[in-house]
Amino acid sequence: MSEHTQLLHNMSTPPKSVVKYTGLGGAPSRSRPGLAEAASRNSSGGGAFGKAVRFNLPVAFRGASTEKVLAALEAHAQVDARTPPDRRLIALINRRAAELPLPDGCAVIKTEPKQELLWGDLLSTLAVLSKSTDTVWLRSKSPSLSWALQRSSISLLIPPAFMDRLLEARP
Repeated sequence: MSEHTQLLHNMSTPPKSVVKYTGLGGAPSRSRPGLAEAASRNSSGGGAFGKAVRFNLPVAFRGASTEKVLAALEAHAQVDARTPPDRRLIALINRRAAELPLPDGCAVIKTEPKQELLWGDLLSTLAVLSKSTDTVWLRSKSPSLSWALQRSSISLLIPPAFMDRLLEARP
């Protein structure tokens, strides 16, 4: 019993591990000799393996109220009007996030003006911003409206396997 007691002494302390994705651009591969070359071709800079896609929140909506955002999305607002505004907006965001041809999770990378802006519409931008942290976008994450409306832009690193989906979905 005393052996187990020593293992349990730090159970209430959160982990301090940090996971960072730096891509595979510099990693040599013996099984696939062209991997480093493909990474540099698909790179958005910095040796990242994939394509950077940027999402910008229009200035007029930074810090905006839920009602103002819903008014701008009136064409999409096919949600019961008796539902509270924040719940209506969350339903729209979840619906749009499910439609986006992105992987279920993507690394968030540093935003640069040269990165491509595939979807400039407000709802797509809110779907990405509200389901992102500083390091990752997760389709299944609960949207954070306050977080989304305080940020100005975000960039996701899309893996090469999803490039065809992105090109097909391009508006």
